[in-house]
Amino acid sequence: MTLCRLQDHLQACQFESLRCSNAGCSEILLRKDLQEHLRISCSYRMEPCHYCKHPYTCCQLEEHERYTCPEVEIKCPNKCSQMIKRCMLEDHADQCPEVQTDCVYKKYGCSVRERRAQVQVHEKTALNHHILLVLGSNTKLETLMEILQQEVLLRHKELQERSRQVSGLEEVVRPLAQQVSRCDNTLSAVQRSLEDQRDHISSVQLQLEELSSVFGPGVAREELGQIRASLDALRQQVSVTEGLKDHLGELKETYMRHSRLLSIHTAQLECNEEHFRELESTSYDGKLIWKLRDYRKRKEAGARGQGLCLSSAPFHTGRSGYKMAARAYLNGDGAGRDTHLSLYVVLMRGDFDPLLPWPFRQPVSLSVLDQSGTNNHLTMSFKPDPENTSFHRPGSAAATASAPTNVASGFQCFASHAQLETPKNAIYVRDDTLFVKVKVDTSGLEDL
Repeated sequence: MTLCRLQDHLQACQFESLRCSNAGCSEILLRKDLQEHLRISCSYRMEPCHYCKHPYTCCQLEEHERYTCPEVEIKCPNKCSQMIKRCMLEDHADQCPEVQTDCVYKKYGCSVRERRAQVQVHEKTALNHHILLVLGSNTKLETLMEILQQEVLLRHKELQERSRQVSGLEEVVRPLAQQVSRCDNTLSAVQRSLEDQRDHISSVQLQLEELSSVFGPGVAREELGQIRASLDALRQQVSVTEGLKDHLGELKETYMRHSRLLSIHTAQLECNEEHFRELESTSYDGKLIWKLRDYRKRKEAGARGQGLCLSSAPFHTGRSGYKMAARAYLNGDGAGRDTHLSLYVVLMRGDFDPLLPWPFRQPVSLSVLDQSGTNNHLTMSFKPDPENTSFHRPGSAAATASAPTNVASGFQCFASHAQLETPKNAIYVRDDTLFVKVKVDTSGLEDL
């Protein structure tokens, strides 16, 4: 071989040692053996999975097919004898007859927990027992409703009594305010008179000094007597004026005391009214129907940055369940601002939080109801993420320790304004009113 051809030969020499080009492989082979190694024997060559067709290295393929491939059929882990694709296991668990599940009447007190097939038989054969449980639960609810109605009546009577007290205080304060106003006018007039009398006394004293210097100490004795009498009368007038000033101060204190009492009663009345409204509108079955009036006016106010967030009355998942509320941004929030309706739910601090399981895990659905009668409701649902602090116990996080609610969760782009206001087969806004429904899946929750 000539020297001029040596360089070309070295570029193609079949006996040159080369490293395998597959990532992870450290084999060094002769050029003549490299293609066969890459095509047949290299453990790091890429091959498609027989089931899902995704490429994997040969050394990973067997482990992928055995443990992770979603298209591989495996035996049901609950031993129902069916072969199920790994990606369908979760859906199969919702139907598998061998899965342990609770009776649907658990929330009414049924304690049966068996395989799904046995529970289905139990639900068909134990109707009488279930009817008794439902009747018992209904009786408890009726008793609670009677207690609530009595409490509402009592609060209403208290509210009326507070209103009468406030009206009475207003009647008492009104004449006092008028009297104080009159006393202020009288005091101003007396003070002006007092200043005039003081000026007059000073003038008389100067005239007396001039008389004394002109006529001597014994000449104007009669004039001096008259002057002394005038001075005594002026002193009496000054004394009366001081007494009126003290009386005015007492009247002012009385007026301020009654004003403070009126403020206290007014604040208590407002608190009672708010509590009364909450008692009237709250529910205990995990459902909320929220009527939003003045839709267009409130939406336009949101566009101007006024009243962006609207909050519903609280509702509960049970008599001793989670306390929640709905929130709406009619002009949108975040990514939905100016284009969409945004809907959220928020967990609130409740009386029974120490007894409830946390974090909150119940699925929640939000709906805008169709008012045309065709039931074309707009509905979106979500399942809480246990890692999200929005579903932890309110007040448990350092950032929200003093807050009565958690951060709200839901949908920034629930429905576009066009979809709400000009739908094809539904009516969502009628008489400038929108209805929002919140439903919490309470299955699995036990009544305390």
